[in-house]
Amino acid sequence: MTRYDDTIYIAGLQSLYNVGATHVRRFIEDFGSPYDAWDAVKKVENLKPYTHIPNADKRAIASSAKDEKLDYIIHKIDEYKMDFTTFLDKDFPSILNHIYNPPAILFMRGNRALLDKRLNRIALVGARRCSLYGRNVARMLGKELGKYSTIIVSGGARGIDAHGHEGLLASQGYGIVVMGCGLDIAYPRENTKLFDRILENKGLLVSEYPPGTPPSAKHFPARNRIISGLSRGVIVVEAKGSSGSLITADMAVSEGRDVFVVPCNLLDHTADGNKFLMRNGAFVLTGYEDIVKEYHLTLRDMFSTKETLSSPNKRDTMGVKDSNQIGNQGQGVDTQGLSMLSFNVDRSLILSEIPHDRCITVSDILKATSIPLQQLQPLLLELEMEGAIENHPPRGYINMTRSDILVH
Repeated sequence: MTRYDDTIYIAGLQSLYNVGATHVRRFIEDFGSPYDAWDAVKKVENLKPYTHIPNADKRAIASSAKDEKLDYIIHKIDEYKMDFTTFLDKDFPSILNHIYNPPAILFMRGNRALLDKRLNRIALVGARRCSLYGRNVARMLGKELGKYSTIIVSGGARGIDAHGHEGLLASQGYGIVVMGCGLDIAYPRENTKLFDRILENKGLLVSEYPPGTPPSAKHFPARNRIISGLSRGVIVVEAKGSSGSLITADMAVSEGRDVFVVPCNLLDHTADGNKFLMRNGAFVLTGYEDIVKEYHLTLRDMFSTKETLSSPNKRDTMGVKDSNQIGNQGQGVDTQGLSMLSFNVDRSLILSEIPHDRCITVSDILKATSIPLQQLQPLLLELEMEGAIENHPPRGYINMTRSDILVH
């Protein structure tokens, strides 16, 4: 007589030493049911036919197959309000059944409706140690695509993944994070608040690893197949020559998904992976509009903010009025208005001279704008306080406004 339901036995099998999705499926097929498989692996002799499993692993599997483990999993599922689905369930994401080594079980926290097969999902991946340019592109893509009928998927790692979700949250977009550990563990720890915000914004955390499973180097390449498997396309923002992002891109190609690559600085080796992808035929991304056009995305109908969204081609002016607006302010002489006009023109000039992909020093800004230092410094401070620029001593300032990069 079984004590638990099939899902818990599958979760228990997945939690055993060096047992992955392939083993779980094979055990269930060979022994007849999740319960029979769990009961069988408790004895080393039942594992003898599996010649590909080392004897030491067989002993470790048998010794760790304790019902106390199942009780622990149930407790954590209840504590963290997790949901779950297995390859035996009708609601298991069918899109994952066609990838290499499909997961046997998925644990979820948050809005599982984001796994609906009718929804557009785009993966956004890249280096953990990214450049300022890579960070800004990730934020811009997350923020702009978040305004459309699509969901951003990533591994939730530090660097590009995290910055993409920061941008996504700025436009109230929906995101999925595929974790390489149990969902009761936040990894990396510095992204704990980010994961909480994703959940608060009706996002979703997903993992094939049961509660209590710590992060492991072997888990991250494995979880990449789920990232690409859930997505129609994968955007590689910035990847080194040897990178998990390239693994994700390779899996995406194998699974018939599209791969997009962001153009990079030819002199910067932080994006050698991007160069490799471009040489090998990946779609070169010229802007978020390429994704919108490729997948016929539409603006989402409702947002939690009260602001009306601008059209995709309209850029944020950061409070600087255009020439038509300035020309319609009335015919009377207004010394305060003239002063404000001069102030805005100076701000616009400064922003136009500060690059988006590298830092520029105050000396270079002085030379480019000819604005006296006593006027320039307060303007730089105000722009920095607004988040329009960032200061990275001693390299100087970088522009954060292009393509609506600015994230509040």
